[in-house]
Amino acid sequence: MQSLVQEIGPDAVPWNGDLSQVSSCYDLIEMAVKTFGRLDTLINNAGICPRVSFFDSSEDDWDRIVSINQKSMFFCSQAAAPHLIKTNGSIISTASYAGRAGAIANASIYSGTKGAIIALTKALARELAPHVRVNAVAPGAIDTPMVRALPPERLDSLIEMIPLKSLGTTEDVAAAILFLAADESRYITGSTIDINGGTFMS
Repeated sequence: MQSLVQEIGPDAVPWNGDLSQVSSCYDLIEMAVKTFGRLDTLINNAGICPRVSFFDSSEDDWDRIVSINQKSMFFCSQAAAPHLIKTNGSIISTASYAGRAGAIANASIYSGTKGAIIALTKALARELAPHVRVNAVAPGAIDTPMVRALPPERLDSLIEMIPLKSLGTTEDVAAAILFLAADESRYITGSTIDINGGTFMS
């Protein structure tokens, strides 16, 4: 973690916690406000994607994935909202192509949580308007170690299915998040931006 803090720069502050626990969601927001004096943007990015088939999924699998992916988004947003109302801030959550199309093999619980994030984004956008904007991004195939670990033939097939014929980059996702956090997107709320090279067009 320390190397990541150094990469980000002197304004980065490390924090360890379990966002599947509601108390940790509140502790994180409290730490951020105490450290920086205010809160302008919350980015809900905690998530896991264990590959387990529908028939093999257990109650423990369900609880773990839903708690980290979906529950943390809800309660971090709940903890942050009073501070964001004061600053006319914004909430940006990471959904997924899987939440749009339910199309990741052996990840039905994950897909469900990402679809829930898209629905929660709309619900919170209505509830927190006009003071807080709430949006989401839905990345598709992004050039990460997890994707690069796919067998070469499967990776080639995946890229061939993408209209723009390439994987996205983490910078592509970051750019969309920065846009949603900036004043340039002041009239956008309740929206999900698809970042998938055209694989899914809503």
